[in-house]
Formats: sequence, structure tokens, C-alpha cells
Amino acid sequence: MSETCKRKKNKTVRLFLKCLGPAIAVLALSGCTLFHLHRSPVPARVEAIQLTTNSTPAVTIEALQIQVMRFADSYVAAIAQAADEFGSRAGTPQAQLAALRWKLGQATSAYTDATGPNPVVNALDILVLVTVSRMVTEDYGVKTFGDAIEPQLEVERQQETNVWLFANSFLKRQQQQELRNMVEEWRQKNPHQRYVGSLRFREFAADIGKTPSQPAAPTSIFSLLYLDPLAGLDPTAAAIEETRRLGERVMYYTQRMPMLLSWQTEALIYELAGQPESKQVLSNADELATSAELFAKTSQQLPQLIRDQRRAAIQQVLDGLRSQETDMRQTLNAGGNAATAINGAIQSLDQFVHYVSSSNPTSTATSTNRRSFNVLDYGTAAGQIGAAARDLNNLLATVNQSAPRLARVGQQTTADARAMMNRAFWLGVALILIFLIGLLAVALAYRVLANRLTANRRGPPNPAPGAS
Repeated sequence: MSETCKRKKNKTVRLFLKCLGPAIAVLALSGCTLFHLHRSPVPARVEAIQLTTNSTPAVTIEALQIQVMRFADSYVAAIAQAADEFGSRAGTPQAQLAALRWKLGQATSAYTDATGPNPVVNALDILVLVTVSRMVTEDYGVKTFGDAIEPQLEVERQQETNVWLFANSFLKRQQQQELRNMVEEWRQKNPHQRYVGSLRFREFAADIGKTPSQPAAPTSIFSLLYLDPLAGLDPTAAAIEETRRLGERVMYYTQRMPMLLSWQTEALIYELAGQPESKQVLSNADELATSAELFAKTSQQLPQLIRDQRRAAIQQVLDGLRSQETDMRQTLNAGGNAATAINGAIQSLDQFVHYVSSSNPTSTATSTNRRSFNVLDYGTAAGQIGAAARDLNNLLATVNQSAPRLARVGQQTTADARAMMNRAFWLGVALILIFLIGLLAVALAYRVLANRLTANRRGPPNPAPGAS
């Protein structure tokens, strides 16, 4: 048979066993009698493989797997509670998201480490995870969040103490010290590494340049890597035992999967809420809610607003009607006054006519040469009076139109008169000044002439006595 055919056959067998594993695991957990018949000789041979440690009694590999799973559960519960308390205490979205990511990463890594195929390697992976995680919290967590993360750091330190106490059951003191030195060396080489969930013991050792050599020293931690839990079993029993353990690990991880999924969903929601687009959507939603609230309040106030506007409109119309009614009353009153005046004028005219008609009855009767009374003369007189009234109205209108012009003319005349008075005043002042100056000049001239005339009348002066 060729090498290719052999590889295909081995691959088919492994695939068949992996597909058959979950079904056999279900049968194993349900206590199927047929499965117990097949695995009855296995426990005795498996329990015979024990770890040589400083503790008494020594732990078996099968018991070590159970202890690793239990420790993973307790570790995840403690870290999750501490992370939740830290997020609530910090109160910021950044701290809450960091706490959620931390507990999700630690839980996923712990369950992954606990469900590996080799229980010894699983225990070593748990040791590395817990120790390195505490270092990350001390370095990065305290620097980022300060004193708020101290309670969570205390929980991680306690879990680190517990995991090293658990290591006493399968590691010697020399092996524990070797592992601690390796952890310290790795941290010095990677001081800024924050994501340590995927860190495993084999990759961890390879990263610091320590690869296992075969055969390894009995006191070396690498000697534990060559322990085979299924050593000494025939191939059929080994396949059945491996399938049973695979079913147990699958069931263990499956039972904790809903919790991981819920935390993953919560973290996704927090991350989406922290995106700028999500914040904008939330802001728009808040604005929409505010607008809806304002619209609802406006809708509630709309009937009252309509009633107020209706009352205002009716009141405005009524006020306009009252104003028009007042104007109408004033007009009617003016018309009544005009009618009264016309009636008085008619009565006066009537009295005047009666007075004129009855003033000289004898002369009318006795005078035969005069013209008889004709009512048309009164019509003509009335027409002339109307024409005179129209002329008077035109004259008044002309006077009213000329009044502004007359006022302007009066103002101009007043201004001209004032200017003339001012000019006359200053001219008078100038004349008075000229008169005074002339009078002063005449007086000075008169004084000079008088002095000269007096000197001439007196004659020349007498010579001094003794002069020849």
C-alpha cells in the first residue's frame, strides 16, 4: 500500500472517531451499560499512571484533569465577579468595556486550557495564564485605571496563590522554581504584552528560547510533557478512552458556552455603542425623542391655543364693529346737528319772508304803479345768494391755499425787517463813532489854533536884562 493511501486511511479513521466522539460522550454521561462494559478494564490501567511529586498521596492524571477543570471554574467565577465590581466602581464606559473584555478573555482562555488533550499540559497552561495575567494587571491595569482596579488585583493575587498551591500536587519544588523563572524571563522580554489569553506553555517556552529535549532530566518541568495518559493501553482501549475524554471535554466546554456567548454579545453591544456612528445614532434618537415630546406637548396645547386665537379674532372683530358704530353715531349726530341747523335756517328764512311780506301792506294796496309780487324774484335772489356763497367758498379756499405762502412771505418780511434794523443799528453806531472822532479832531484843532493866537498877541519875548 502506498504512503498516500495510508495517510488517507488514517485521516478517515481519525475523522470517524471525531464524529463518533460526541455520541459516545452522551452515552457516557447518561450511564449507558453497554459503554461501561467496553471501558471496564480501562480505569485500572489509567489510574496506575501517577505523577511523582512532593505531596502524599500522588495525584493521578485523570484526577489532575478534574482538578484543572474545577480550578478553571473557580478562577473564572472569581475574575468575573471582580471585573464586574471594578466596572461598576469605575463607572466609565471605558472601564466597563475593559472589565467585560478582561473577564471574557480570561474565561475563554481558562476553559480552553482546561479542555486540552493532555491534563498535565492543561495544568501548566493554567499556571502560566494566571501568573502572567496578574502581571499584566499590575503593570497595565494600575497604570491605566489607578486605585479603582486594586480590588481586582487583590483577587488575581489570591488566585495566583491558589494555583501555585494546586501546583504542589503535580510539580516538584525544582519544577515550580523553574517555571517561575521562565515566567519572569518571559515578562522581562515582553514587558508591554497585554493580550496573554492565547499564551500556552509550549509557545511560552519556545518564546524565551527553551525547547524541550528528549530525554529531559527528571527534575525538569519538560519531563512532564512526555507523560502519556494512554500509555500501556491497546489501540482499541486507547481510542475508546480518548473518545470518552474528548466527550467529557466537549460537554464541559458546551455547558459553559452560553455564558461566554452572553458575555461576547454584551461586549459587542458595548463596542458598537462606543463607535462614533452609534453615538450619532443615539444622539439623533435623543433629538427625535425630544422633538416627539415637544410635538406631544404642542398637540396638547393646540386646542387651548385655537380657543385663544378664536377669542382674540372675535374680540378684534367686535372692537372693529364698536369703532365703526362709534363713527356711525358721530356721523349721525353730525347729520342731526346739520339738519337742526338747516331747519333753523329755514325757519329764519320763513320768518324773514313773512316779515318782508307783511311789513308795508298799505303801500302795496295804495300803490298802483309798482310791479306785482313775483316769487321768481326770490328764486333769482336765492340763486345769486348761492353764487355769492360759492364765490365766498372759493375765496376761502384761495385764502387757505395762500395762507402758507402769506406765512412764508411774513416770515421773509420779518427776517428782512430784522436784517434792516440790524444794519440801521450798526450804521447808526458807525455814524456816532465818526461824529465823536470828528468832534475830538475839531476840539484838538481848536486848541492848537487858540494856543497859537494867544502866543501871537503877546508879542516877542523881552530881552534879558543887561543885554546890549
